[in-house]
Amino acid sequence: MSDRFSVTVEGIEEVHVVVEIEDAVRQSFEELALPGVWHVTVKPSHVGGRWDICVAGLDVRHRLSISVPARLLPTLIPNRLIESLNRIVRERVESTAERVLTLQRVV
Repeated sequence: MSDRFSVTVEGIEEVHVVVEIEDAVRQSFEELALPGVWHVTVKPSHVGGRWDICVAGLDVRHRLSISVPARLLPTLIPNRLIESLNRIVRERVESTAERVLTLQRVV
C-alpha cells in the first residue's frame, strides 16, 4: 500500500471481509484518481446496524453511513464512496467556477 492512501477497518472480526473491504476501497480510489494523501475508516456507527465510512483527504472530510450486514460492505462501499466523492468534487468545481465568473465580472 502506498504512503498516500490508507484504509482502517474497525469492528469486523472476519479477516476475509476486512480484506475485501480494503480492496474495494482501494479500487474505488484507483478509479477516481484523486490527488494527495487519503485515509478511509470503516467502523460501526453509534446507530445500531449501521456502518460509518469516514473519508479524509486534501481539504475533504466526509462521512457516509450504510445500513447493511458487514459481509455486504465490500459490494456496497464502492458505489456509495464514488458517488459521494464525485458529488463533492462536482460541487467544489461548480463553486470555484462561480467565484471565477464573479471575479471576472468585477474586474
